[in-house]
Amino acid sequence: MGDLSGRTIGGYQLAEVIGHGGAAVVYRAFQPQLERWVAVKVLDIQDAGGYQFLQRFRREAHAIANLRHPNILNVHDYGEDQGYAFIVMEYVEGGSLKERMRQGLPLACEEALALIVPVGEALAYAHSKGIIHRDVKPGNILLARPDWPLLADFGLVRVVEAPQKLTQPGSILGTVAYLSPQQVAGEEVDQRTDVYSLGVVLYELLTGQLPFKRDAPAESVLLQRYESPPPPCTLNPHISPALQTMLLRALECDLAARYATMEMFVGDLKRVWEQLKRAAVLAESPVTTRMVTMRLDAQASMAGPRLFIATSGVALSVPLRDEVLIGRMDPMLAQPPDVDLHPYGGSSAGVSRHHARLLRRPEGWFLEDLQSTNGTYLNEVRLLPRRPVRLHSGDLIRFAQLTLVFEEG
Repeated sequence: MGDLSGRTIGGYQLAEVIGHGGAAVVYRAFQPQLERWVAVKVLDIQDAGGYQFLQRFRREAHAIANLRHPNILNVHDYGEDQGYAFIVMEYVEGGSLKERMRQGLPLACEEALALIVPVGEALAYAHSKGIIHRDVKPGNILLARPDWPLLADFGLVRVVEAPQKLTQPGSILGTVAYLSPQQVAGEEVDQRTDVYSLGVVLYELLTGQLPFKRDAPAESVLLQRYESPPPPCTLNPHISPALQTMLLRALECDLAARYATMEMFVGDLKRVWEQLKRAAVLAESPVTTRMVTMRLDAQASMAGPRLFIATSGVALSVPLRDEVLIGRMDPMLAQPPDVDLHPYGGSSAGVSRHHARLLRRPEGWFLEDLQSTNGTYLNEVRLLPRRPVRLHSGDLIRFAQLTLVFEEG
């Protein structure tokens, strides 16, 4: 489609091109009736493929016009004129997250989460309305203010349980670097594809690079499909173990291992964000920080790995064995736990008899949930059963409602 700058479509005076979205072009335009600037997304119906693309374009307009969320770009109007279809949206002068990322990376964890969490909440809201975005990337996150992101461009939107499919199986839409492996393969997708894409954006914000970046796009696609990304803390040591665990779970190739919903992903990110904010407050209180440090130093004489009961500071030694069973004592058990949490409130906290286990491997200690009733949490992220996760000193471990701190020793 040629440049339409200077023309009037549907009463909107197109001034200049400000972006592209799939087969459409986005213009900054003036609306004389209300004397305001707007963004107009224009699609040449014939050039785009005729009626099929027009159906998708109409569907996008109808879908997002009914979304009301502070972090989703507002739609003002829709129309068709002179062989063009157009969507009229609010105009955001602050540019996109993509432009901001060019100014220097990585961002501090708290700053990155302040941008990503609201976008995740917007996506969770869209998902609750049966709408999957399918093209989450920095260029589609606009910045009304430096701290106010707006999710835009639902051009690849999929309405769950739509009466007919407007994308042929096997076709790939969107920017490949941010697409889930399932979307790259042209498979049917659900909201977990947006979880993956938002994870890629967060990974890039925190590390300054994409999780799968190779000179050849085909090689990147293969890695994305079959490999796990480099642990982000190897690229940015300021990323906490908790945040790394969440990121890698969002970027799981295997759908069963990935976050099942955007709401779950955002909930975990919000908990880390709150921890970072609390840590910042503690850092400004030298008296509190000194008291915490003195308490840990008092236990330093104990050798080997330890688990500290968070509420009392009591230290539990971890036996130096390859497998250490954690739970609560029961006379009926043939195999009692190696670390018994019953004396420390394990029963009332909901700890299972065989709740979890610690695994000693050459690279360090790992934590594995044993299909416990009330869950095992590492830095407030619930572990998937039978999937060991690497531990680091200072990690918070929660068995049901009983919280402990791990020290490798």
